[in-house]
Amino acid sequence: MIHLPEKHKSLAVTLLAVALALLIAGSVRSYKIYDKDNEDFGILTFHRVTDRMLVIDATFHGVDRTGERLYTTYDRSQKQGKRPCPT
Repeated sequence: MIHLPEKHKSLAVTLLAVALALLIAGSVRSYKIYDKDNEDFGILTFHRVTDRMLVIDATFHGVDRTGERLYTTYDRSQKQGKRPCPT
């Protein structure tokens, strides 16, 4: 077992607590992703996605940013399976 000075232990515990807090905050936060092609009667429709899904969508060019809004580039109403890597 490694023995650390008390100062290092408290720093390690603090960093672990901050990391866990950021992970929890990221799993709770969601974003509005608007449909580009589906604007019925001037009303924009949107889907809520989590941080995790936003990272996956942005990796596969599934989200475009125009101004302050995020727009989807594919039909989110259909079930998405595995997508090929863009590289």
